[in-house]
Amino acid sequence: MTATDFTVPSAFGNQAGSELARHRLRRAQDVVEIERLPPSQLLPALTIHGCIAAAARAAPTKVAMAVVEAPDLLSPVREVSFRDLVASIEQSACLFRATAGDGPSVVGIMLPMVPEGLFGLWGAATAGLAVPLNPHFDIDAVIGILHQVEASALVTSRELWEAKCLDPEDFRRRVPTLRRVFFVEDPETEDDFGTAMRAYAGQGLAFPVDEDPERDAIIMPTGGTTGVPKLVRMSQGGQLMVAWNVGALMGNAADGVVAHGMPNFHVGGSVVLGLRAMITGQTLLTLTSQGFRTRSVVDRFWEIVQHFGVTSVLATPTTALALLDQEAEAPREHRLADFHCGGSVLPMQLVQGFHDRFGIWLRENWGMTELHGTTTGHFDDGQQPRVGSAGRSLPYNSVRAVELDGNQFVRECRPGEPGILVIGGPGVTAGYVRPEYDADFFVVGMPALGRWGNTGDIGSVDEDGYVWVQGRSKDVIIRGGHNIDPKGIEDALCSHPAVQVAAAVGQPSSSKGELPIAYVQLKAGMTADVADLLAHCRSRVQESAAVPVAIVILDELPQTAVGKISKPVLRRRALEHEVLGLVERTIGQGQAAMRVDETGPRMHIVVELPAGTSTADAEGLRQRLVGYEFGSEIVISSA
Repeated sequence: MTATDFTVPSAFGNQAGSELARHRLRRAQDVVEIERLPPSQLLPALTIHGCIAAAARAAPTKVAMAVVEAPDLLSPVREVSFRDLVASIEQSACLFRATAGDGPSVVGIMLPMVPEGLFGLWGAATAGLAVPLNPHFDIDAVIGILHQVEASALVTSRELWEAKCLDPEDFRRRVPTLRRVFFVEDPETEDDFGTAMRAYAGQGLAFPVDEDPERDAIIMPTGGTTGVPKLVRMSQGGQLMVAWNVGALMGNAADGVVAHGMPNFHVGGSVVLGLRAMITGQTLLTLTSQGFRTRSVVDRFWEIVQHFGVTSVLATPTTALALLDQEAEAPREHRLADFHCGGSVLPMQLVQGFHDRFGIWLRENWGMTELHGTTTGHFDDGQQPRVGSAGRSLPYNSVRAVELDGNQFVRECRPGEPGILVIGGPGVTAGYVRPEYDADFFVVGMPALGRWGNTGDIGSVDEDGYVWVQGRSKDVIIRGGHNIDPKGIEDALCSHPAVQVAAAVGQPSSSKGELPIAYVQLKAGMTADVADLLAHCRSRVQESAAVPVAIVILDELPQTAVGKISKPVLRRRALEHEVLGLVERTIGQGQAAMRVDETGPRMHIVVELPAGTSTADAEGLRQRLVGYEFGSEIVISSA
């Protein structure tokens, strides 16, 4: 690497550099060169506000954020300059600090993909703690999170507030620390967020700011939309390191335009896309308030790419597959050079087909909230990526496949040998808000220093340092002590010409522990017979134990808010089918119901039996359910 390849900041020591270091990851040696400096030396400041302010000084009038909405996806409905972005971060920070009074500032941000969702997040992180909330959370989850973090304020929209039927008095009773609720674009009320912010215009940061980059700045929920999910502690330093790494991986040129289609309550939208674009001085193009969930965004993707000069995209494989299946062709001239995918393994057919048609290699990356975001990726060396791999470790991260006893280190696996993937480095979270979850995440006894986290993924690291993720350890189907990789089932089903996507999970079994069951979504306009799908799968899986006991065709497989297939939802569906079937077989009555309580570290199953169920039948059912190892407690109740 020459001096012209890597612009090194001028300042050294404990202070951040005077400007952003820009470098693209092209080869493994680049990581070695970069790691000669501490992460802080690559950045112009030690805080999120400081780094964005540095980008604003370089180009104050440049568009930092642009938002488009259907039906006119080629004309921005809003634009925010870098100067106005910094002012909004500072004004919101002052508002949040004043709202908190003498107490800590802890602000929930529950918004769709609008600029307030990001500058409110960064303003709250500057004032104290920000807590991004999924707008799809049910009301009990919202209240549970805000109560747990002792929130002082909430920023949301009137539409979301009314959709969740929130009663102000009940809300404040259940979250006693809450002082104010602000509504975005609600100008006729005293609670309008914009009006309240503007009261602090021109003041800068008019309070003592804690600039420690390692302090907790964002508390990010991770998990489903019901119950109270785990809350991950995230630092400014961890986010900035990931943002810099992603820029080096996916593009950090100041004239870049980043397509923003992932939600801001997720590290993909807030850190990998949003923060990365802002600290590198790029333009963040928000593809409607719902991102890739807006169908017309996918339908008109190439028009948008050409019109706005998009240079970088991060999406899920399902989005890439939808683009490949549509009739629209890529324009002859466009600037899109980096298309990265996360969330699940990219199949060879998708990678090769996408390149054959559009001339762009899809490059897989991998990360998680507990690591502040993206941790591995494929460096752009101009060649076909190593398909099926999640790429190499990004700077300052170390990924190893190990054998664990619980979370106690036993040994490191040989190159290519599967094990539990663990990660060490400064991006590993300091822990969860509820410390009882920490023991299940942190690895004990690693021979290397520092914090090491158990990703929960099974995989290997090959001799060249490429990470291969085989699946979540809890996604592995354990049939009578035999481990079944669901990917083999899914690949077999996806090779059927009528199948768009497939997902295999374990269905509880009292005799085998789990049995494989598969759910499929067919391609548009296609039909298929379950028996034909089962025969097709049986002819292609390598072992008879992996043949699904059932295949269920759904109109659409459930997805998470960021477009991943939601296996927890499918496991819940399989669980409910088995439990309610057992109820009917045991007591011969219908209309039973089941719910799952996941507010604690372990799951609790509650089976509600119909009125008139005898005590003997209820006890007999309870005894049969004990044979299933899917919860720490099973509760039987009668109406």
